[in-house]
Amino acid sequence: MEKTVLVTRPLPAATRTADRLRVQGYVPLLLPLTEIVPLNPAVPEGTFNAFVATSANALVHASEALLAPYLQLPCFTVGEATADAARARGFETVTTGDGDGESLAETIIEELCSSDSLLYLTGHVRSPGFERAVAKAGFRCSSISVYDTISVSYTTEFLTKTLGSRNIDCCLLYSRMSSGILSTLAEAAGLTHLFDKTLFLCLSQRIADDLKGFNKPSVRIARRPDEDALFDLLEGTQDDR
Repeated sequence: MEKTVLVTRPLPAATRTADRLRVQGYVPLLLPLTEIVPLNPAVPEGTFNAFVATSANALVHASEALLAPYLQLPCFTVGEATADAARARGFETVTTGDGDGESLAETIIEELCSSDSLLYLTGHVRSPGFERAVAKAGFRCSSISVYDTISVSYTTEFLTKTLGSRNIDCCLLYSRMSSGILSTLAEAAGLTHLFDKTLFLCLSQRIADDLKGFNKPSVRIARRPDEDALFDLLEGTQDDR
């Protein structure tokens, strides 16, 4: 029997994930829990030694005018998707970290001088881990928020109709924000029972920790913070139950 997979990431990425799921024989169920809103930040002053991005969205939503002066800088990213986005925007020297922001900070500490200045392209909502780590190591880090992430709300009627129509075998969770929103929505609508047999596939342990509204949720954590790793987990569920 085909497994139903709940996709919670924002559009249009959710549509691409749904297409990928269909090709692999799954039944996608789209419920975007967040929305990406581009911002219009000012181009920073000063000289920088390296460029950093921990989210592909930051590179996708950055303007040409903002990026153009820095394309010759070494670029450090988290995950292959962000690295691909950096190359697509014109960065030639891209170093990719396989872990989270803290792991990328370790790579930068190893490869650059502690007195160097970093330009960090990011979202308004983000984990402070990277900035804390590089600041502790002595780097000067200037951050630019090029997009914001806002929550998407649904009525109880819509959630009941959408989620109650079939079993939810798996749920893909990409961020702590979406994890928290799902918990809040399901609990407020009295629908947490619909997830009693759902396997939550999360990009990180921190995301799993925010599934507070569910009764002992079944969780698996991706080895890397990218969608390919989530699909690896999904493939590993084929023989489950």
